[in-house]
Amino acid sequence: MIISDTTLTAIREIPFTTVLQKENISFKKLGKEAATLCPWHNDSNPSLTINDDRGFCFCFVCQHGTDAIGFIQQKLGLDFADAVHRIANCGDVVVEYDNIDPKLAVQEAKIRAELFNRINRQQEEFRQNITSPRASRIHEILDERGISAATSRFFGLGYATNGFFSDRITVPIHDHRGYLVGFTGRSTRDEVKPKYKNSENSDIFDKSRIVFNENRASEAIREVDSVIFVEGHFDVISLWQHGIKNVVAMQGTAPPSEAILKRLSRKTKRFILCYDNDEGGFKATENFIKVAGPLACRGEITVSVAELPPGKDPDECIREGEVDLLGIIENSVSWLDWQLDVWLRNLDRTDTVNFTRIETSIRQLVESINSPSLRQYYIDKASKILAEDQKSAAKIAKNWAENIHVVKLKRKWQKPSPAETRLSAEKKLLRMYIHIPELRGECKTLMNRLQSPSHRWLWQRIAEIEQYDSRPLSPETVMAILAVCEPHYTRQLRPVAVPTIKILHNDGILKHIQKTLNQELTIDGI
Repeated sequence: MIISDTTLTAIREIPFTTVLQKENISFKKLGKEAATLCPWHNDSNPSLTINDDRGFCFCFVCQHGTDAIGFIQQKLGLDFADAVHRIANCGDVVVEYDNIDPKLAVQEAKIRAELFNRINRQQEEFRQNITSPRASRIHEILDERGISAATSRFFGLGYATNGFFSDRITVPIHDHRGYLVGFTGRSTRDEVKPKYKNSENSDIFDKSRIVFNENRASEAIREVDSVIFVEGHFDVISLWQHGIKNVVAMQGTAPPSEAILKRLSRKTKRFILCYDNDEGGFKATENFIKVAGPLACRGEITVSVAELPPGKDPDECIREGEVDLLGIIENSVSWLDWQLDVWLRNLDRTDTVNFTRIETSIRQLVESINSPSLRQYYIDKASKILAEDQKSAAKIAKNWAENIHVVKLKRKWQKPSPAETRLSAEKKLLRMYIHIPELRGECKTLMNRLQSPSHRWLWQRIAEIEQYDSRPLSPETVMAILAVCEPHYTRQLRPVAVPTIKILHNDGILKHIQKTLNQELTIDGI
């Protein structure tokens, strides 16, 4: 679905500070400007300057600048389309699409709005119920878990006295964009099964696509450069209360999909599994690795496992204080080491079938490792445990190194990501406009599609010059603009003004650019 130009124009007319107010992001006024904490670096003293008239922000520390859409993308860990929807809510803008029947879009939006309103009314009711005398058992459970009243309020914990979640603690569930979409209800009595119950799937709630606490944890994940997965909602809440804020949990027992992992990998490449040290936690770790292992073998992410004391979960570890949970997390072992240790722990040399099965599994795992040095390390490690003595280990290692069938990444052209494709198209569009005057009429109709902050900034400057100067625009004029702009913009835009390659142009290239700019403005499927 392609977001219309009308919507994008309306979004960019919403004052930047209005967006901050609606999102409860603190800022301070500085005359006609404002300042807030910069989300692109570890900022303790507000260094991001905001200008409502220009709809732009700039950090004089890390030299990053963008508009409100780019800011919300970084601050909340959203993609472009999700950030547009978020800001649209701040200014009561209806998001329209170029390729959808407006009546159908309005009807679908109305249905979703009704669902959101119903969920929010339920949340208000559940929060009111928690103060009633009937909620005494709820307070006992929260006290037993060491959850403070402040933390309870922060996470919006409530109590359902009847209905689908009758006599359960309710945990409000938000999607990765921060919208309240459903609930998880925890039973208050051991005899009530299941212990946890989720909202039924709807147009706004699909538990397979939700990571609990992702919306709150996004900023901490980027700052710490890691994300910690735990099993349950109350593990997340307890760790958050004790200052560990880069923590999330799946909304159910299934492992995250590859799409979810890739969404989170835009915030960090480091995934740490901190599941309970019991049979359920072991199974959850194995299932996670089945999905994440191939991505890790290709070097797209790293996965490590924090091994808790036997029978313990993260919540117990942090409440009892007998072990250093942060130390365990910091010293988590690579998933490869964890997987090898699991297999080799069950190795029985007298059982030929078992031995052969484990050896085959290890060889297949090693074959999938694309790094030669890492692959050799695990060949050596496995051979020393599979062999009965050092001489046999050397022989096994040599044989594997020479004969193992390595699944290598083919060094061939790979299709660029949508973001890379769009950035390239925007650069081509600006190059054509600057250097090929006869194409400016056609190029100008596409300029409202520019998404890159630096490209939009340059186009605004070009438009201002053409408005007030009757002389034809020249590449030298554009270079003069770049000579006085922010250094990071100069670095990004110099190749546009002074191309290092021949500028190709024809109707086909312009049509490709138009198609690319339209395709990039699509809603993420997650």
